[in-house]
Amino acid sequence: MENFELEEAVKEVMDGILPKKSRKIYEAQYDTFKSKTLSSSTLWAHYSMLKTMLNVKRNIDVSKFYKLSAFLKRKSEGYKPKKAKVLTLDQIDKFLLEAPDKDFLMIKVALIFWCRRCLQRQRVTSMNN
Repeated sequence: MENFELEEAVKEVMDGILPKKSRKIYEAQYDTFKSKTLSSSTLWAHYSMLKTMLNVKRNIDVSKFYKLSAFLKRKSEGYKPKKAKVLTLDQIDKFLLEAPDKDFLMIKVALIFWCRRCLQRQRVTSMNN
């Protein structure tokens, strides 16, 4: 058997493994996974969720798939996580006092409710300690 024929035979067997109805979805997920558009943190998050679900549902421990974890580690090289920007209390006060209500009233209301909820949580936490 020639090399080309062998490759074709292997391809036919491998194609038979994927479900016919959802083949395109599987292929798209694979292309997304191997693409460079996903950050390493996203890949690690997907890995973590899949690892948990496979362990719970199928009793499969993918942490022993060393090539997969090596691949994820290589993808993480040079990755620098983005830091979330945090507003200071002075910035929040300035926004609430100076931003025009005409344009920002709903945001101001949401911000006030959010701040109130945070303060309530802080009180409950301090009462429990």
